[in-house]
Amino acid sequence: MSPPKFDSATVEEKPNGVIRVRGNAQSFNELLYVLVGAAAFLSVFIAILQPGSVITRIGVGIGVLAFFLAFALFSRFFVTGLIHLMRSVTGHHRLWWDDFTYDGRTVKSRKYEIDGEDISYVESGIRKFANSDSWHYASIMNSNGVEIGRVMVVMKDKKKMVGYLADLFGVS
Repeated sequence: MSPPKFDSATVEEKPNGVIRVRGNAQSFNELLYVLVGAAAFLSVFIAILQPGSVITRIGVGIGVLAFFLAFALFSRFFVTGLIHLMRSVTGHHRLWWDDFTYDGRTVKSRKYEIDGEDISYVESGIRKFANSDSWHYASIMNSNGVEIGRVMVVMKDKKKMVGYLADLFGVS
């Protein structure tokens, strides 16, 4: 079974047959890209305005670039860490399957495992917030109708991810 082409989500089959699924809706790569672009722009701008020789300007530009790149990486990992901490403290770390593997029997994501036989169906979900974008996800349900997992995806990938996960787990 080959996965559909996703806009943001990724699915890869490892050599040992394990399938890795990443929703990529909350990856914060966009934040990193914006901060790296701002770092490049600011380093060139400051290097041009710096008085002195060309070597001094290049040195200052590289120093400014290194500082802002370090800030960008710190910001990305700090925000990602805060979200992970929030999910762990609230108990939602078992529900959010942003990055998991499936070997045909067991779903593994970070520190927990769920038996694949517990999965009964996959449905589309959305959570709307008043002042921000909606969260789109594929919701994995057990036979009692209780949600046991959620894969966050961008809106364009939601329908494809629901269909792919249903095929992957062998449910409707």
